[in-house]
Amino acid sequence: MNKKLKLMLTLLALGSCWSIVYLIPFIQYVFYDPFQEMLGVSNAQLGFLITIYGLGNFYGCPLGGWIADRFNYKKVYVGSAILNGIFGIAFVMNPTYSFALIMWVGFSIASLVMNYPAHIKIVRNLVGDEDQGKIFGMNESIIGIWNIVFNAVMMFLFARFLEGTAGLKAALMGLSIMSLLVAIPVWMMLDDPEKAKAEREKDSGEKEQVHKLGLSDYIHIAKSPATWLIAFSIFSIYSYLTTMTYFTPYFTDVLGASVAFAGWVAIVRTYVMTLIGAPLGGFLTDKVKSSAKVLLGVNLVGLAGMALMLNLGKGTPVWILIALTLVMALSVYMGRGSYYAVITELNVPKKYTASTIGMAAVIGFSPDMFQFVLYGNWLDKFENVGYTYMFMYQMGVLAVGAVSAILVLKLKNRKPKAVQSTVSGEIAG
Repeated sequence: MNKKLKLMLTLLALGSCWSIVYLIPFIQYVFYDPFQEMLGVSNAQLGFLITIYGLGNFYGCPLGGWIADRFNYKKVYVGSAILNGIFGIAFVMNPTYSFALIMWVGFSIASLVMNYPAHIKIVRNLVGDEDQGKIFGMNESIIGIWNIVFNAVMMFLFARFLEGTAGLKAALMGLSIMSLLVAIPVWMMLDDPEKAKAEREKDSGEKEQVHKLGLSDYIHIAKSPATWLIAFSIFSIYSYLTTMTYFTPYFTDVLGASVAFAGWVAIVRTYVMTLIGAPLGGFLTDKVKSSAKVLLGVNLVGLAGMALMLNLGKGTPVWILIALTLVMALSVYMGRGSYYAVITELNVPKKYTASTIGMAAVIGFSPDMFQFVLYGNWLDKFENVGYTYMFMYQMGVLAVGAVSAILVLKLKNRKPKAVQSTVSGEIAG
């Protein structure tokens, strides 16, 4: 098979697997009222499911990184889609809140332990260091395309089965079955690392030394500046993306925009700009040969955008709202398309990829754990003034992200020997 065709088909398969394992855990983002009705729970209880799932960032990602670096990551990755489908079918068969608490732990294992670290490791290994920006940018765009496809299927099934609880069960069952089916092309397209190793040994006539990561490796990874800089690079962009979800109520509650207008802007911001911003971020990363330079620009654009948001008032022309939203959305998705390339820029050895990203994700995706609750409390307590606190907080986070990008550039520009010893954390023997 042609190498370029194989690469594209592999990315399509990977994108479908990533997308499908995160849809059911976050089903309330699409079907909040039907989901609440099906379980018969309060808003707080529904929110607790996301908290339970979010805890997987703390235990799941580091554990998943260890598993992906130590064992056959192809089998682990394919297993994530299969397990996700099994858990989904089980939940549809017994849609109670008590069982949901168990299943949401299961979903966190399938996605955050078995899928996420392995996915980043696989994508990084698809191309050489000079194309890391492009590959991660394409990865984000393809995931965005699959999100649209799977959400469209969900909506069709929901409507086809007369909406409500019956429609939601049909949508969940459809997703679960598709998750099982997705495992087939993923298995077919991914190269088996054990077979690839055997072939290399056969060609060279020498047995490759396999380095099994031990405690000393993980201590070095945890102490490495690279791990922390990757973590803060992800944190600032992910927090920025989370804050932008509040633009919809901000436009209607504070700026006086219509619900329809705010809704359409949200759709374009979420689904269209990811298809443009992620590959653009990846392209620029490779063009300037630095993901940190792109992230520095993204954080500065975010800072300027948040400052402008704070100074807008009712009667602001529609074109200004649209332009500001699109520029900020473009920047945040450019950041998502480039922040994983920081791993390569900081010379993290490929054998440490999954473990490093697993540890970094604990901080990087921690906004899931507190940011929605924090913002909700501010809005409940201070009403529209809460948006001021929200945007000021985000400006502080983006400032931290800008500093992190500068530190990445400084670390990268050290002498090669110093970078290798400081960043890589290579273990002798």
